[in-house]
Amino acid sequence: MTIDAALTALRETHAAAAEARVLVHRGTCGQAAGVERTLDELRGIAGTSLVEAACDGACWAAPAATVIRADASANGATHVHRFARLDESGVVPLEACLGGDCDGDGDERNGGVTERLGRTDRSLGDALAGGAYAAAAQALAMEPGAVVDAVEALGLTGRGGAHFPTALKWRFASGAAEAPLLVVNAEEGEPGVFKDRHMLEGDPHRLLEGVIIAAHATGAQQVFVYINGQARNAGAAFERALVEATEAGIVGGDALGAAVDLEVEIRSGAGGYVSGEETVILNSIEGQRPVPRFKPPQITEAGLFGRPTVLNNAETLAAATLLFDASPPSTKLVSLSGAVPRPGLYEVAVDGGSTWATVLAEAGAASHDIEALLLGGPSGLFVPPSLFDQPLEMAALGAGGVVALAAGSDVAAVALDLARYNASESCGECTPCREGTQRLVALLEAPALDRPRVDQLIDVMMEASLCQLGGMAGRPIASAIELFPLAFGVGSDAEAASS
Repeated sequence: MTIDAALTALRETHAAAAEARVLVHRGTCGQAAGVERTLDELRGIAGTSLVEAACDGACWAAPAATVIRADASANGATHVHRFARLDESGVVPLEACLGGDCDGDGDERNGGVTERLGRTDRSLGDALAGGAYAAAAQALAMEPGAVVDAVEALGLTGRGGAHFPTALKWRFASGAAEAPLLVVNAEEGEPGVFKDRHMLEGDPHRLLEGVIIAAHATGAQQVFVYINGQARNAGAAFERALVEATEAGIVGGDALGAAVDLEVEIRSGAGGYVSGEETVILNSIEGQRPVPRFKPPQITEAGLFGRPTVLNNAETLAAATLLFDASPPSTKLVSLSGAVPRPGLYEVAVDGGSTWATVLAEAGAASHDIEALLLGGPSGLFVPPSLFDQPLEMAALGAGGVVALAAGSDVAAVALDLARYNASESCGECTPCREGTQRLVALLEAPALDRPRVDQLIDVMMEASLCQLGGMAGRPIASAIELFPLAFGVGSDAEAASS
């Protein structure tokens, strides 16, 4: 069966609803904002046209719902309109739009991994109607090495923070003597990051499609999807998607035109910052104590159960589904929170034209309203307003967690909170982290900052810690002292201005 024929058969079997619909955003952010209180009223308006969706990433808009209906002004096109803050605006405008009278333009999206968020009911039929599994079918028709070459040409890098070239990681593992295992990191234990759970809640079939592509490219036949145990909605959504795909023959069948002989298991942990470290995940899956492993060997040589292992972040595999798009966008998911009017999940273009100033403007904030941005949370860096107009670089975005600090914020106090958090989250496996994080807190709590001792301690932790929790724990502290010395009682006004 050809690729086109296989996809056509799938779409015909799992045809999505074509009538006008109201998709109520019942994801985590919607539930937190009380969307349940508007459900009865929405049901009275929409009746059987009301379906459940997850949040579309616009956390600020919750409680929200999206109307999708045929656009009378465009042949075959649809009109998509999100209605935000239903608790304040009421449902009358939504009811009018459902009847064909929408106020204003629709919500347009230009591809990317968030294209289907909040616009599907997360079913296989809706996903297929939105283009799901077309990239996987095309990849399955290619030799594995050719898929890796295509990933290399795309320039895909790991979206979990390290931005290691994905093709290179796949090549390392696929060259081993035995078939590698594939592990998907959706742990996302870093404070201020919520991109993966949004993706899993709203478009779980995209991740599963990325898993199929990666497994084919590397030769993996066993997959472990590691989801944060506290992200219950995300875990449940992915589990439903896996059941649907298995019943349809996408996983464990040949519904995509080629056999997909995969065994996919879902595992979860108890959460915690260190739980996102790759070897901690492997130990957790094996039932061992969740602490980092010594390296070498690298996990591509001897990882899970001693076998060659490929570990990819959930966003990385979601981005792999764009592999064969005509003009795949160079984007990164950013979890933006803090002192902005419109916090939420943003898919940011990293094409040389985007800056933090443009991202803040989209979120309703002006640069002069922000004291600094914290990128990467407890392992991150501070970005002062003087750098807001510089082009964004993919590698500098880390895992994509960004917290905006309001103008006048005490950066020294924030740095101390980060140090305390790292101290509390240390697993205690290695001395540099276990003792170093506590001593760093004590140095920051002292009446006067002893800069040489702070610098020396940070260097020791960076060089000697077993994993990056300890190795990067001093990074935001050093960044804060360098950029905001006066907040720590260091330097002069002139020195601060020049920095």
